Amino acid sequence: MTSLTADAVLMTKFQPTKFREGYDQDQVDDFLDTVTAILRSHEAGGPFDAVAAAELCRTARFRPTKLREGYDQQQVDDLLARLAQQFSTLAGGASPGSGTVATPSSSGPRPGEHPISRRPAVGTVVGVVAAVAALVVLVWQYVL
Repeated sequence: MTSLTADAVLMTKFQPTKFREGYDQDQVDDFLDTVTAILRSHEAGGPFDAVAAAELCRTARFRPTKLREGYDQQQVDDLLARLAQQFSTLAGGASPGSGTVATPSSSGPRPGEHPISRRPAVGTVVGVVAAVAALVVLVWQYVL
């Protein structure tokens, strides 16, 4: 596994999603800015907590997108896993859960998945309300 540098993380590009669920681009970009700052500090020989950085990558969560462009979830998850592994290696494998890289599983949330309940989009709610209103009007006209 090649080591990720601050510049490599900063220059990372993800495939945009349009018609399938992705991760919120602004949240992912903000997270990558934080990771880049951590890596720059390490590369400059500054203070660096590899255990905390590995945990940060393992626990990162991003808001899902559906009806707007987002980043490909698998690509973001893969980068998170590589970063967590790299930071764990730098920490000497002493981080919680070291040796286990965050990978998607069917038993829990994906590494970058935001743990909020799935609520219907505003457009869906408006559509349901409009359909119910139309049904009420039809019933009303039939009764009269």
